[in-house]
Amino acid sequence: MKRIVKKAAKASLLTSLSCLLGLAAPASAIEQSIPLSQSKGGTLYLEATLESQVNASFLLDTGSSLLTLNQATFDALTRNHTLLATRTSAARMANGKILKVSQYQLNSVRIGNTCEVGPVEVAVLPKGNNILGINTLLRVAPLTITSSSVILAGCE
Repeated sequence: MKRIVKKAAKASLLTSLSCLLGLAAPASAIEQSIPLSQSKGGTLYLEATLESQVNASFLLDTGSSLLTLNQATFDALTRNHTLLATRTSAARMANGKILKVSQYQLNSVRIGNTCEVGPVEVAVLPKGNNILGINTLLRVAPLTITSSSVILAGCE
């Protein structure tokens, strides 16, 4: 009997320490595997849905700090929906140029068919790819990237 009580107490202590140290995964987190497509140049793309209404292709870019939308995606998104403007900032582009960008708050971003990210701030660029940046990826971390999929462990 003493041995059973000691094991239960030890298990309870380990669970408490794991939670205290942040080692336990959030109770609501769900791991999702999101398919990726690869361009001829080797860049990886995935599909996401914005505000539950606009589906778009996004470049997976861990070097980009923000989720960015090109003007065409932003126009499609705001055709029947108003977004809250949050700020204007300067963004350094891959070519080194600095561009003034407007930022907006999205209430919902879903990566793939089922990985709900929640509210995310986005920047709007005049042209180029939509980019899934690190501000969104960290919300569903940890993540594993392969040539065919990204596995996101922090989905809601």
